[in-house]
Amino acid sequence: MSKFKYSYFQLTFGQEEAYLHPEKTYQRLKRCGYDAIEICPPKGRYGLGVTMEDYVETHKRLKDDFGLAVSCINDCWGEMWDPFSPVFKTLTEQKTADLAVSETKSTIDFAAELDAPFVTIAVAIHAPITADNVNEATAIAVDALQRMSDYAAGKGLRLVFEATNHLEMGKFVNTAANHKRMIELTGRDNIGIQLDWFHVNLEELNPYEAVMDAQPLLWHLHFRDSNSLTPGYGKTDFKAVMRALKKTGYSDYCTIESAPMVPDPDTAAKDGIDYLKFMERIAEYQISPEFPNGYALPSMV
Repeated sequence: MSKFKYSYFQLTFGQEEAYLHPEKTYQRLKRCGYDAIEICPPKGRYGLGVTMEDYVETHKRLKDDFGLAVSCINDCWGEMWDPFSPVFKTLTEQKTADLAVSETKSTIDFAAELDAPFVTIAVAIHAPITADNVNEATAIAVDALQRMSDYAAGKGLRLVFEATNHLEMGKFVNTAANHKRMIELTGRDNIGIQLDWFHVNLEELNPYEAVMDAQPLLWHLHFRDSNSLTPGYGKTDFKAVMRALKKTGYSDYCTIESAPMVPDPDTAAKDGIDYLKFMERIAEYQISPEFPNGYALPSMV
């Protein structure tokens, strides 16, 4: 049974490290045994004045120096997603959906430069979704997703549509099942689902069912616990998560995203990957023919 690949979402180490001292992240991840890094491009005031062009070149050099892959480019952070920004982008109102498409295209270009397989996108809402406006909002969102998808396809990239909780991004879609329905409405085959276990804790019946509901479109994962801390520091049943992933043949990255960094970044990064690898090993025992009775039936010839 193949082992999972592990990545870390860099921006959760803080803007200063992410944009001014990204080498610190690479050193930490290499030391802790990670395979890859997930990056958020510098946009607006969140990028601390770093240009997209310079940031691409920095990460090209660092990923080669440290032997880490880029697992995903995340387009869900930055000034353009700030609801207090005059350029707030959503997927539910035409003007701000057009802005979302434009911004996502620039992130897709960034991802292509770094050979990242995925770009994360998500729903934000312009106003509360009601029975009166849900059809219009859905049509606008589907159209925006189609335009993003078509642009990504031209670059040989896929999009992962993150299922987010209603308290952060608004009560619209939210669950894996509804994300799958919206993806099906696009008619595109390069949009998949990204589950984040913090959001799952708020929106889904349980993590095992969330994995099953997302099939066969589950392409990327964010691992943080029920309290948003590193895996193992909360109450999410990660053994069940790992069993579901093993049973469904998941083969993409398991990316840790924890915030805040408790007790400190080095400990959180190390504890997170150690804990998940332990849960992965237990899950393999639990679904093996030898567990729990110690016997495997002989194959019938």
